Amino acid sequence: MLLGASPKGGSMCKKYTRALLFNKYIKFQLIGMSMSDKEQIQPHLQPVISGYYPMYQAPKNDEIDLFDLIVQIWKKKYWVIGCILATTLVAAVYAFTAKEQWTATAVVDIPSFDTMDNYYQGARLLEGNVDKPTSSEEVANKFFKQFISQAGSYNELSRFISESDYFKKLAEGKNEQSKANLLNELIDNMKLTKNLESSIYSFSLSATTPSQAKSLLEKYIDGVNANVSQIWYAQLISQIKNKKQTLKNQMAAIKKVAEEQRQEEVKNIKMALTIAERTNIQKPAITGLTQLDSNRLFLLGKDALSAMSESIEKQPLTLGDFYYDLQRQWINLDNFKVDSTDAKGFSYLKSPTLPVNKDKPRKLLILTFGSLFGLCVSSFLVLIYDGIKRRK
Repeated sequence: MLLGASPKGGSMCKKYTRALLFNKYIKFQLIGMSMSDKEQIQPHLQPVISGYYPMYQAPKNDEIDLFDLIVQIWKKKYWVIGCILATTLVAAVYAFTAKEQWTATAVVDIPSFDTMDNYYQGARLLEGNVDKPTSSEEVANKFFKQFISQAGSYNELSRFISESDYFKKLAEGKNEQSKANLLNELIDNMKLTKNLESSIYSFSLSATTPSQAKSLLEKYIDGVNANVSQIWYAQLISQIKNKKQTLKNQMAAIKKVAEEQRQEEVKNIKMALTIAERTNIQKPAITGLTQLDSNRLFLLGKDALSAMSESIEKQPLTLGDFYYDLQRQWINLDNFKVDSTDAKGFSYLKSPTLPVNKDKPRKLLILTFGSLFGLCVSSFLVLIYDGIKRRK
């Protein structure tokens, strides 16, 4: 019976009820906190809109990872090695089949006196007695200048190469256009350069073998020298011939004048002799050192005039020193023998020799370049392949 319960029992009931409510409150709070944490952890989902698709953004990384590239190359090492071998093989085929080129060189300077002594003597004889004769250095410079001008002439080089056996052998079976291209190529292989600080010039000429390069350069230099020597000595011979003829004409003119003077003198004496005979003047009619003109010669008498006439007709002409100087020049020129055998318009500082080093092809360089080219190409392709693979 409730009404008859004791006060102690009622208080116990109240405590039990309070404890039960407190436990439920604590449990409710824990559940609320758990739900709040879950809401914070879950991402915020955007509402789906019809016709719109969210775009995926790949992480931005434009830098090439060198370590990753090496790893990819190592994974494709057999493919890379094959590519290197292929390009090296192609380079080897070119290196061992390409046309070789060897270059011979020569260095020349102004000719020495002994190579142009004959020409200089002839030039001096032509000048005769002058106040300032031409020096041997001036003649050498003119000779050398003509030689260099001829050696650098395109026409001279073109003629030499087109007539050489070397060109004819290379041009066999080619058409006219191919021959013209080959000729221009060979002409470009000959270089003539000047030392800026001196009168020294350098020749260089290229061919397919060392012996051909040396032979062509020697023949070209000798051919140019022969042409220049022929021109200069032909001019010298012509000048000597003309000089001799001029001297001969001058001497003939002097002799003619002297002969006319003698004839005039003989004529005057004979006229005086005739007058002396008519006037019967046998002996000189004058005394002392009296000078007589042509109108009074008869006073010398018949005997003296007859002796004078015979003496003047027999004695040689009085020609003077100038005549004998001309005669000496003519004799010297007539006795001079032109000899162009040893003539040279240059002197060698370095004669053409067999080239030691080949210009091209450089086999080792070509093979190395072929290998590096294969490595670069294969690495580039591996990089492209890896990039495409990452995009998928």
